[in-house]
Amino acid sequence: MPLPYLGFHAVFTLPVLLLLWYLTPTYDATRRRRGALGLVILVAIAFTYTTPWGSYMITTGVWRYGEGVVTASLLSIPAGEYLFFGIQSLTVGFYLYWRGFDPSYERGDFALAPRIAGVVAGAALFGGGLWMVLQRSAWLYLGGLLAWVGPVVALQWAVGGGYLVRRPRAWIEASLVPTVYLWVIDRWAIGRGLWILSEQYTTGIAPFGLPIEEILFFLSAGVMTVTGLVLFEWVLDWNDQRNVASGS
Repeated sequence: MPLPYLGFHAVFTLPVLLLLWYLTPTYDATRRRRGALGLVILVAIAFTYTTPWGSYMITTGVWRYGEGVVTASLLSIPAGEYLFFGIQSLTVGFYLYWRGFDPSYERGDFALAPRIAGVVAGAALFGGGLWMVLQRSAWLYLGGLLAWVGPVVALQWAVGGGYLVRRPRAWIEASLVPTVYLWVIDRWAIGRGLWILSEQYTTGIAPFGLPIEEILFFLSAGVMTVTGLVLFEWVLDWNDQRNVASGS
């Protein structure tokens, strides 16, 4: 019998989350307050934005779970899956704060070119994803994923594309490193039958045995979370500087 979903978290995700929380350095009071608030907001967004999409994918049959893996569910989503929403958001967030980043606003951060490029890319992801969903059943997971990611990419880059281009190291690293670990444990879980992806609704492309859809899901979720966190603090710093300049 496969490992229960909650047992999977106890073995693979919660220890890493606790380690990163322990390693996170102590920031000044303002950064601590803003970081904590940013994490709370991003976790709430992850639950709100992912639940309808995930529920649709599960009820459609894009993926299912092995016997004995699910102990409880809501809207067809297992409790362990909901836990994953929060754990991934916090894991990439704690990694980001462990490694550190500079949220300072600088003149030029509102440059139009990167912001427009990001909006165009997000719109292309959304439109292309919907087109894929309508073309073939094998593109449902991949196309649905791209359509789900597109609006977030467009919004984030419309706000802070200039800053993201100017300070790429922190958000790229914090998106990639935890994601590599999540790829490894996801591959293990699929191999052990904890969750099973439908052959009908996936492309069948699976580098190293990990479906391309899963690769892109974990990567995109990590990127959206990390860029959301850095932009949250960057916007607050921009507002601080604006208030100082206006004397308020």
